[in-house]
Amino acid sequence: MKSRFTLLLIAPAALLLAAGCSKSQNDKVADAAQSATTAVKDAAVDVKDAAVNAWDGIKDFTLDRKADFSSGIDRMSKSMDDKIAELKANTSSTTDSGKAKAIKDYDEARANLKAKLADLDNATADTWASAKANVKTAWDNVKIAYDRAVN
Repeated sequence: MKSRFTLLLIAPAALLLAAGCSKSQNDKVADAAQSATTAVKDAAVDVKDAAVNAWDGIKDFTLDRKADFSSGIDRMSKSMDDKIAELKANTSSTTDSGKAKAIKDYDEARANLKAKLADLDNATADTWASAKANVKTAWDNVKIAYDRAVN
């Protein structure tokens, strides 16, 4: 995955150098840029797939595993948060308002998930199922917002 991000960093530099290059060199630079874009999108899909698989591992936790459930959600969202932070760094220098809005939507969905996790931490046996369902809904919204931001 590190090599994918390296390509992402190299591609803009290659494009700058392409200005004085021949057509065949420009084609190579364009191919490298396309490869970097594809690698970034593939990495985003990998992050989402890992999060979905992790949800399947914690979705049936009961009240006595409340702490494990919460830490599982935190672990799952960590890689998404890292990817969004990377996008923020790259988007701040562009005028892509659609991407900026998608990132803002992700931040809002993530804040809502944190609030639902706080409610979950205070859940009792009577409120566990409802609190967990609220976390699930918030988690689904985070995944949707993540997809919009990275695609």
